[in-house]
Amino acid sequence: MNIANRITPEVIQAATAMLSPYIPEISPSGLIAALRQYKAEETTKVAEERPYTRDEVARLLSISVQTVNRLMNAGTLRRIHVGLRAVRIDPASVKALLAK
Repeated sequence: MNIANRITPEVIQAATAMLSPYIPEISPSGLIAALRQYKAEETTKVAEERPYTRDEVARLLSISVQTVNRLMNAGTLRRIHVGLRAVRIDPASVKALLAK
């Protein structure tokens, strides 16, 4: 995301001016850098915490959905029931499988 192009310089200056009493060392470029870092961390955090679907795991591991089902039945991948028939897969179990 290109924050500098999406937020006008006037808005960056105004935000910097409002924050300067609380953060005296803040600058417009520092504010933009902090916004970029926050966005990157938030995107990573959301992607890691969300349980995967069977199709997502199959694509991630380059295996078939049937193999994903076999790994779940074997206990290698931990399933999370989100409804009567809906199943998601725990991201930690996928990471553990990738680490092997």
